[in-house]
Amino acid sequence: MNKNHIKLKLGKVKDAEADAIVSEINNDLIFAPEAHCSLGPHVDTEIIRQCLAIGKLELGEAVVTDAGELKARWVIHAASMDYDQRSSEDSIVGSLRSSLKKAADIGARTVAIPPIGMATSHVPVKRVAELLLSECLRHDPRESTVEEVAFYLPDRTMMRVFEECLKQV
Repeated sequence: MNKNHIKLKLGKVKDAEADAIVSEINNDLIFAPEAHCSLGPHVDTEIIRQCLAIGKLELGEAVVTDAGELKARWVIHAASMDYDQRSSEDSIVGSLRSSLKKAADIGARTVAIPPIGMATSHVPVKRVAELLLSECLRHDPRESTVEEVAFYLPDRTMMRVFEECLKQV
């Protein structure tokens, strides 16, 4: 994938109009009120049911469910953290890599991605941006249906960091 296929947008990933959205979640796929999830505190019951049926994932893996009432067709659940709500650089990269592979497996052309690891790690914003953007650039479009990824960022400060990193990677 090249830089022209990476978009940066302000907003929440759950509101994205894309074939698939990535949701950062713990590897137990638990939607507890105190658990961090990119979909927010109010998750469609059907998505929760499908995740419960899947069970636990290895850290860094991803799994696909239907998107329920979201605008996307699929949700790719990226297990970037343990139940203790902590991500590492390895789990951030691994969960995005696995998510992009799952997106290709289901035939998604557009994928919306949150800033995985920002709320769940002690990794600085700039480093998270470098990790995520670099992993997208490593994604081989010859072996994938993914044509475009869009990072949904919560504020202008994070947007500026991602913009600078995208210029440099």
